[in-house]
Amino acid sequence: MPGVSASPIDQLLRAVDELDLEATVALAAPDAEILVVDGRRGQGTGAVREVFSELFATLRSSEHRITAEWHEQDVWIAEVQATYELRDRTRIAELRRAFVLREGPDGFCELHVYGAHERPLGERRGGEGEMRLGGHRIPPL
Repeated sequence: MPGVSASPIDQLLRAVDELDLEATVALAAPDAEILVVDGRRGQGTGAVREVFSELFATLRSSEHRITAEWHEQDVWIAEVQATYELRDRTRIAELRRAFVLREGPDGFCELHVYGAHERPLGERRGGEGEMRLGGHRIPPL
């Protein structure tokens, strides 16, 4: 619809799907907090840049589709289906994600991304921070 701006989650996912690191980082506030499905977390645009840079390095393409979205004051929550094509052309489709984003005057202040494909806690090895499916690393967003 003309005149209606996209939600901050929609803006973020568009930048991610374009694999545009600069546009993605530009959406973050200087002190933004990030937490992604594989457990990595950080604070500040440097951490945001690192997380997305690592993600983009593993991908040939990315597609996110918002299936439901809620907005309450400065918090946005979205259910998302993600499809990824890795550099080796492996396609991982229809991963369900939940995004929780708190916006501020300078961009998003918090971004937490949760996934439905984590392994059971008993299958994690100490210090392990990535998820694998069929021998392939699953991207965190």
